[in-house]
Amino acid sequence: MDFTAPQRILRMIAGVIGGFLVLAAVYSAYQWMQAPAVNTTVAHVATVAPVLAKTKKVTTAMHSIQTYAPEAKANLKLPPAVIASTTQQVTGAATVEVSEHKQTVTSVVDTVTGETTTYVKDEPLPWIDIEHRGEARLDVGYKIDARTQIPQRVGRLSVVHDFLQMKAVHFGVAASIDTTGEAFAGVGLGYRW
Repeated sequence: MDFTAPQRILRMIAGVIGGFLVLAAVYSAYQWMQAPAVNTTVAHVATVAPVLAKTKKVTTAMHSIQTYAPEAKANLKLPPAVIASTTQQVTGAATVEVSEHKQTVTSVVDTVTGETTTYVKDEPLPWIDIEHRGEARLDVGYKIDARTQIPQRVGRLSVVHDFLQMKAVHFGVAASIDTTGEAFAGVGLGYRW
């Protein structure tokens, strides 16, 4: 079968995109297998905020500090060594809402009153960052046939995996298949709110 020059170019572009999608799928599977399981049963030590990495610590004199009763450690599901310790006490805790922004949580102790206040600050979105975030969806709805204009009930399985973030725009690959047998695979960008 002979193809015209535009058809050959389109087939070549489709082949490159298809190859990219296969590589992206393999890489996504690899990343998924390498990702550590999220443990929601015990708290973990937070990473120190980068802004504090080059800031030296100083000793501050205090007479007393206000803490929560010892059962707070178990209620917060802190590690067993912290729960058992008589020298480690809870001065504050905060639940942080899920956000597209990284967030810095800072605890500040008042050296006069001994009370701790916890602050949460949304960090600016990065100009460019590598990301590994995916989503698999199963949807049910209606699809309107462009030729007949008749709505048809369909189910759709779709998978999206993002690789690159520029501020609030995410770049990645997507694939979907309908119960009608129609399929889509491609690359794209999305905006999250």
